Amino acid sequence: MNGDRIRLGRALVHTTGPLTAEHDGKRYAVWPYGSGFAPHCLVVGSTGNGKSSLLRYMVADLVKTPGPKALSLADGKFSGSWLMFRDVPGVAAIASTSDEITAMVRGYFDEVERRYAALSAAREQALKTRGRPHYTPPGPLFLILDEFLNWVLSLADKPRKEVIAKLVRVGSIGREVDCRLVIATQRPGTKDGVDTGLPGVLKAQLRCRIACCGHLGIDSLEARMAFDEDAYAGRMPEPRLGAGFVKLGRHEVKFVTPWLGDPTDPTTSDEDRKAAWRLLPRPIVPSAEAVS
Repeated sequence: MNGDRIRLGRALVHTTGPLTAEHDGKRYAVWPYGSGFAPHCLVVGSTGNGKSSLLRYMVADLVKTPGPKALSLADGKFSGSWLMFRDVPGVAAIASTSDEITAMVRGYFDEVERRYAALSAAREQALKTRGRPHYTPPGPLFLILDEFLNWVLSLADKPRKEVIAKLVRVGSIGREVDCRLVIATQRPGTKDGVDTGLPGVLKAQLRCRIACCGHLGIDSLEARMAFDEDAYAGRMPEPRLGAGFVKLGRHEVKFVTPWLGDPTDPTTSDEDRKAAWRLLPRPIVPSAEAVS
């Protein structure tokens, strides 16, 4: 946060950036992250409202932002929607099955705990020496969970409770060690209740709230899922491709992001496919010598 400006990142945000919006003569961006910014993010949107395209832009911004980082991408639809980022620099892992996602969350949790233990030890040493804690995180870690609700509802009761507890813990301490969550979900079914699979504690930790309006708009249930208030349904931008609304603290910003197609989807047009590949760095392909 810098005054009343909300920043996205460094790679894709510029004067006509794809995730920026103008309000009162100032430029805003949708997803803030980094030191001093929002710790974690919630994205809500129905199928066809542009949620996946927005997530692709978020990930594209991260992989093109200079500096070390590691992204873990989970597809709760189990459809392989993250494959366009396979072998892309900065992407550490992609999970496309329920078991893979569960293992990814457990591994991410373990790394957060290791970092936090190292930070705690550095703080204890600083107390003894009255000096500065000697701790530098090895680089930002991002866990991006798409279709969160679909995944957690596929789990049995015991593993569901386990992974949710781990995510709550990450939400509590992750920011201190530069580990951040992005959880994206559809609206829940009316019979499930608004917080099904997204307990109040975890949802409260997702401080940056984004709603994707797409062509379908957003109704009161979706507004409550995203912002805890029905009234936001009437404050969304006019439904259109890429339209959305972000809330962070007292900041509320409407935005429109251009379409970013999935180049691995056979239905994506050749023009959209080429545009998507141009946006990404070249993948890291192992050499024949390394493979042998």
